[in-house]
Amino acid sequence: MTTQPVSSAHKTNVNWFEINVSDLAKATRLYEATLDTTLKQELFEGVPNAMFTGKEGSIGALVADPKRPTPTGGSSTVIYLAVPSVAHALARASEAGAKVVLLETPIGPQGWIGLFADFDGNVIGLHTGK
Repeated sequence: MTTQPVSSAHKTNVNWFEINVSDLAKATRLYEATLDTTLKQELFEGVPNAMFTGKEGSIGALVADPKRPTPTGGSSTVIYLAVPSVAHALARASEAGAKVVLLETPIGPQGWIGLFADFDGNVIGLHTGK
């Protein structure tokens, strides 16, 4: 196997993420409350989405596609969403009905993390850098 050099223009390999949910309206309210933001509602190929946006546009979405199974058992990939304060975001998530899985935890010079489980069992990470 040969590897190709990666362009320095790419700051990350993540270019999109999807969080599969069963109730888009309920999930949207939870994520908006947790992240203290507004998600953009769109239809993509006929499937309802609630889009997370960044400086360069949409970076991911909550997806309510009945053709996709929702996760069970809490065993899935964990994505980490940037927040100004993990403790405050976890408190907002809990108030909105999520289950806190890991309280704010220091991770050395990289900052702090925390985890919550949404209504569909997705475990989502929150991160604050130092």
